[in-house]
Amino acid sequence: MISSSSILHKHIFKQLLLTTLLNTFILTLILLYGNLEKHGEVLIQSLSFSLWTVLELAVHLIPYSLSMGLPFGFALAILFCVGRWNSDLEILSLRSHGLSISQWSVPVFLLSFLLSLLSVYASVDWGPLNRAKFDDLKKEILWGNLNVLLQKRGQIDFNVNSTNQDSSFSEFASVSNGQLSKVSISVSETQARVWKNARLVMTDKDGVILSVLHAGEAIVSRSNDRSNLILDLKEVDLEPGFDERNESKESSSMFLSFKSWKKPIVISLFDSQGEEELSFKKMGFRQKLDFLTKNPSDDKAMEVTFLLHKEIALGFSPLFLCVFLLPVAAKQGRSETMMNLLIGLSFCLTYFLIGSLSANFLSDSSFGFLSWWYPNILCLLVGCYLIVKFEKLM
Repeated sequence: MISSSSILHKHIFKQLLLTTLLNTFILTLILLYGNLEKHGEVLIQSLSFSLWTVLELAVHLIPYSLSMGLPFGFALAILFCVGRWNSDLEILSLRSHGLSISQWSVPVFLLSFLLSLLSVYASVDWGPLNRAKFDDLKKEILWGNLNVLLQKRGQIDFNVNSTNQDSSFSEFASVSNGQLSKVSISVSETQARVWKNARLVMTDKDGVILSVLHAGEAIVSRSNDRSNLILDLKEVDLEPGFDERNESKESSSMFLSFKSWKKPIVISLFDSQGEEELSFKKMGFRQKLDFLTKNPSDDKAMEVTFLLHKEIALGFSPLFLCVFLLPVAAKQGRSETMMNLLIGLSFCLTYFLIGSLSANFLSDSSFGFLSWWYPNILCLLVGCYLIVKFEKLM
């Protein structure tokens, strides 16, 4: 015969699980839409491949969105379910039968622990690895559409910042004044691996033309990491630029011709500084541990340590939020969904605010990697106090 406590625990577990799944689904969709919107141009270009490519891009972003949606979907589920139980006097009924919060909340803490394990996996390993796959697929799409973009727009622009400027541009320094900031490429004809009559216009950050390079033929390839466009130029004519906004400025009549450019021109398809900053965020758990093991004194070791602790701390947030929100919902919960939603969003924003402020204040501290654990510790301490206080009311 099934005991009454088992029936109660199954009921609580089922109600909380279903509500969590619904909340997580909605929040994950919202976060997924926000992430996809940042890459709108890539999504449009992916349609030229197939609808499956668009879906594949979206699927790769689901784990990252889930790592954020799951903890706070569960937090809202606690407020929705326990708040409704409190409003319907079900919590009072349990207390009148001698059941303390520590007794009837066993399935709540069990579910929070299981969800925390899933959330940790999504934050530390599943999400970062799929984020890397998303970027790899994005590179394939952009590479596959280079010819299409050239034909459609007539010209494509690439930023060449001081942080990602390749040494292949150093030869232009002798025939131009100023810091190269952007390269604009236009061609008369595109083939699979060859561009005919290519024209490269080098400009600085103010739009001043530094130099113009004409090539009868450009052999197109890319680097092994698929991040750089490599142009091997043939039948090259090089002329210095001029400031179109200052007609009185003297312009040089120098005009140089070469049979071929002595080294390939390497242009980054992406912002390498941004790629470097994101590289650690795209590492799985084992990759991060391997990096820390092999490079314990590296300048980036602290950054990887901070990132790993942040991911684990956020992953375990359902468990710590549960300790805090359970007594709050059991005592102050409401039956109105919008009121519980407002309370839940307020707590979630406060959680992130505390973590962000801790990370900023302790950024130069040797204990900065623990900053995202502080909101968890705060939830644990305050939650334990509220649970003890709630029990004394019996």
